[in-house]
Amino acid sequence: MNLAELTEIVKYLRKTVPCSTCSKKLSNEDISVLYTYGNEALLHVNCMRCSNQLIVHITILEQTSEKSSINITTSQPGSISHNDVLEIHTFLNQFNGDFEKLFTESN
Repeated sequence: MNLAELTEIVKYLRKTVPCSTCSKKLSNEDISVLYTYGNEALLHVNCMRCSNQLIVHITILEQTSEKSSINITTSQPGSISHNDVLEIHTFLNQFNGDFEKLFTESN
């Protein structure tokens, strides 16, 4: 993803996607680029008005026509239960820090 594409995406977000909590229009200060790689980008949106935070994953797909457009799909995160918190707490207490072993073990 090049700088021109990233700039257009940020402009589009600012213009069309308000904060999902307070409905304030986003500003440049609300949007941070975490990384870009190939045709993907990861943005952090932090509304300065209400402190609502979002992670936005963007993938640029090849267009089959000459006319280009931006399609945005959103999904709500699942809720975190009390058991989810206890489960991760238990895992972290028992984890020895060996990430290589963690990701090579077959479950």
